[in-house]
Amino acid sequence: MKTSNSLTHRILRIIGSPFATSHLELRGKDVTPLYHYATRNRMPLRFLQALGTISKSDSFAKEYDKLRNRYTQIVQATSRVSQALEKASVDYAFFKSIRPYREVTVDLDILIFSPEYQQVIRNMSHAGYTFLAAGPLSTTFRDAKAEINIDLYNEIGASHIIYLDKQKLRKSIIDKKLSNGKIVRTLDPCADLVALIAHSVLKEQMYVLSEYYTTLYSLANTRSTSSNAIISMVEECKISRAFQTHLGLSALLHQQAHGFIPDCLAKLLSQRDLNPLESTRVEEVNFLMPFKYHPITVVQAFVEKFREAKARKSFTDQISSMLNPKFTSFAIRQLLGHIIRETY
Repeated sequence: MKTSNSLTHRILRIIGSPFATSHLELRGKDVTPLYHYATRNRMPLRFLQALGTISKSDSFAKEYDKLRNRYTQIVQATSRVSQALEKASVDYAFFKSIRPYREVTVDLDILIFSPEYQQVIRNMSHAGYTFLAAGPLSTTFRDAKAEINIDLYNEIGASHIIYLDKQKLRKSIIDKKLSNGKIVRTLDPCADLVALIAHSVLKEQMYVLSEYYTTLYSLANTRSTSSNAIISMVEECKISRAFQTHLGLSALLHQQAHGFIPDCLAKLLSQRDLNPLESTRVEEVNFLMPFKYHPITVVQAFVEKFREAKARKSFTDQISSMLNPKFTSFAIRQLLGHIIRETY
């Protein structure tokens, strides 16, 4: 197994994990390539925070301050849209947006449970948010003050395909205090982890290191008795294949960087074999991240998903929509972009 020259190995050793401390010293001249690597993996602030005094050197002081200010703006945007939705008596929850560690996110994802979805859309416009685009399952607005997009989901999916039934997450909504002291509604760590894994494998079809840290911190923040709850939700949501693959890669990364697999992760994988295809592939590329899942893995995950009635119905809707040449052309462009991109 390659390790010594792996960028992933170095960055994971520098940052550590909730279960392992940092073990690697870093000289100032080595920061730039690793910072670019962290940025591609959607965790630049987490990386610079881990560097301590190096992150405050002349070359990165401005970038560090910029990211911290950006994080504050996003927290303010999160509480602002939460207040707007609550003022309109909207039943909602953030998902995949409030990470269990400080990081700059590219957008805010909100799941709408209220039955009058179109009224919620009108409420957002009345609250001063700028409408950008609407898809079959979601609508995007812009918070001009924070310069961040807000995606309101009527269902969690891609195009017409629903890959996670929101009704199965409804019992998992909690109140969470943000760093500015404001309270918002979000999914609990177990449900948010399930949403993250489904999103990673079924929609983005790619593993990035920010997901590694979200997974580890989410597990660290749950009770030891939560393993059964996570397994139960995974089975109910029909994402066992995606779950096995994602957690298997997370376990391999932690083993490669720190020499052991955390007990909570090992427990979740105890009755599941690692995905041998992806385990082999990730070692062949020296754990280079982001890592694109093989089409076989994605197909297997969707085959399992289509055992669920809502997912099957949504797939039928997708096929029907493909009869529209304009929609088909758009879908093909999106697919091609999906294939050639290096991150998301």
